[in-house]
Amino acid sequence: MVELEGLNLGQANEAAPGAAGWGKTRAGTIVAFARAHALLLAVLAAFALAAIVVPTLTPTSTTDDWTYARSAQILLSRGGLTVFPVVVATAIFPIAWGAFFGFLFGPQLGIFRLSTVVITALGALALYGLCRELGVSRPRSALGVATYLFNPLVFMLTFTFMTDPHFVALLAIASWLLTKSIGPDRIDNCSLVLGSGVVGLAFLTRQQGALITVAFLTYLLVGRRLSFDWKSTRLVARAVAIPVAVMAGYYLWLHSGGNVAAMQTSFLQEVEERGRADTWWLLRWLTVFGLMYLGFFTLPLMAAALPRFRLLLAGMSRRGQLVFAVWASIIGIGVAVLTAHRSFMPYLPQFFGASGLGAPDVLGGRPAVLSTGARFALTVVCLFATLLLGLVLARSTAAPTSADHSRAGFLLGAGLWQALGVLPASYHFVGWSAGSLDRYLEPLAPIGIALALWALNDFSLAVPAGWIVVMGLALFSIAGTRDYLVFMGGVWSFAEHALAVGVPIDRLDAGAGWDGYYLYEAGLANHLQARTKDGPWWVHLNAPATDSAYVVASRPISGYDVVEARPYSSWLLGGYRNLYLERRQGETWPPCTIAPVAGPYELGPTGCP
Repeated sequence: MVELEGLNLGQANEAAPGAAGWGKTRAGTIVAFARAHALLLAVLAAFALAAIVVPTLTPTSTTDDWTYARSAQILLSRGGLTVFPVVVATAIFPIAWGAFFGFLFGPQLGIFRLSTVVITALGALALYGLCRELGVSRPRSALGVATYLFNPLVFMLTFTFMTDPHFVALLAIASWLLTKSIGPDRIDNCSLVLGSGVVGLAFLTRQQGALITVAFLTYLLVGRRLSFDWKSTRLVARAVAIPVAVMAGYYLWLHSGGNVAAMQTSFLQEVEERGRADTWWLLRWLTVFGLMYLGFFTLPLMAAALPRFRLLLAGMSRRGQLVFAVWASIIGIGVAVLTAHRSFMPYLPQFFGASGLGAPDVLGGRPAVLSTGARFALTVVCLFATLLLGLVLARSTAAPTSADHSRAGFLLGAGLWQALGVLPASYHFVGWSAGSLDRYLEPLAPIGIALALWALNDFSLAVPAGWIVVMGLALFSIAGTRDYLVFMGGVWSFAEHALAVGVPIDRLDAGAGWDGYYLYEAGLANHLQARTKDGPWWVHLNAPATDSAYVVASRPISGYDVVEARPYSSWLLGGYRNLYLERRQGETWPPCTIAPVAGPYELGPTGCP
């Protein structure tokens, strides 16, 4: 007997026997399901429509995702798994997932990006299930899904082939399954084993996937669900067996046959070399940034809760008051210091910053979309949102013990462990940035949203206010992501044009993604040292083969002469801006006398394609 949202399929079969009856029953089940989850389906339909408005299939790459794209292409063309030395994340699952889509639809960069859109949608479905397991109503769970999908940072990362959105989707799926396994008196073994399997996939995406299992074991210990007996031993074995086997298999593979990724080794060395002062600096400021970004991630939900602000203050326990006092003190002091130094949200700009959405890894960057005033306003809004979120969560500490409360406890632990997981990856950025990257904080989004909705279960919300904020964020997200992909598509098209008119490929710099995609492997195979002096970071890391005599940039660069300009459109800027093909002063134009060519490109003895 199978039940779905109160509809008993077994009884329906008895009422309508035979093939025709089964067809009617099946159709009725689908209709009933659609009615029950109409708001969720509407959110997913809006997300699908947004993926059509955004030029998802644009043949371009951004910052680091060219590494995973090339690995997926190599897997399809040569049948071998390759992780480049420059890669820090485990990245195995995204490579395989992208290769699967490449096998079905063709191994193009846009198809790999589409694979990220699909897994993000699957993660959103898991978030819906997670909210339902926490006792959140269907309409509110759908609002949570929309809050997640249309957050500007989450949305922008969805339209990349970075490992971060893949990991966050798997985190949501694993959290849903592990939460589902937690019952009042027992742990459901089926959900536990399935969740542990997804944890293994999460680890094969980014190393902090292992922290999901650590969070579950922490929950079992703190919740006093373990004893010194055979039953507890088997429970722990079910939780850890698959992740441990996956991790062991990965590291055996990584250290055999010359597979070691150099950046993974140097990354660990860098963590070891950092002193207590750097660690304490990171802990302080990542706490402030994490809490502020939690306010940003839950902004629509806090807008819906704002009219009930006074009710949230009533009946708070002393423990809740202490939690909120600590939360408010950290935020208040941190934001005051940052504001005094004229540092405003977004604090960790990589994929969401003053220039809008997308990593600005092209010479000249991108024009500013958010003025200083707009960033100050965003800071104030996120400050109030995170204070309200702190109030909501602090009040929930007095909630009576229940299955939902126990599950929320596990989810809170998972969020704390994932917040701690931001620390190792951030050591590399101490001293030359704000100390981390915004995409490292993305795992906090689904967990923060689910916990906020759970804590608001017993409050009536101004739900329309939440949906209004979601729609505003969605419009910004769609326009900003569209602008970025149009911009990057223009950069890549201009670079192809430069090659066609005779610019040698090993003398061209067209940004981090283009350089890495076309030049990294040549530099690796020939053990090249960087030929560009005082160039941007990517010519040293991704493309030592280029001498940057010719560049594609978003503005005229000092020491270069503009050869040609091309416009690209921007919705957020309200018009057109130019891209420039430039030559270093003293270089000839046209650069070669050979006939125009199209790829594939190889380095020749003269440097011409």
